[in-house]
Amino acid sequence: MSDELDVEIAEAMPEPLEGHTYTIKKAEIITTPVRAYKGLRVTLVNTDGTECGTMLWMRGIAGEHSKLGSFVSALGKVPNAWLGKKIKFAAWREKQRIIELVP
Repeated sequence: MSDELDVEIAEAMPEPLEGHTYTIKKAEIITTPVRAYKGLRVTLVNTDGTECGTMLWMRGIAGEHSKLGSFVSALGKVPNAWLGKKIKFAAWREKQRIIELVP
């Protein structure tokens, strides 16, 4: 048996910042390996090319100002249709999340 652990360290992506504008690069559905939670990992690109992202945990009912609810309210229920859209994080605090579609 090897003394070395068979583990990889996942690199965390920074969260988007309130007041900033981003373009949606990816929206991928994931399932966590241990508890099988489903989520939508959204990868964003800032105007300077820096990437960040956020995880939207899937649920049947989402509050309008939750992470999931703010995306669905602004962009609709089809994540593939979000790709390439430009959004502004007007508010991005717990229980007060508002994103706006930028023309």
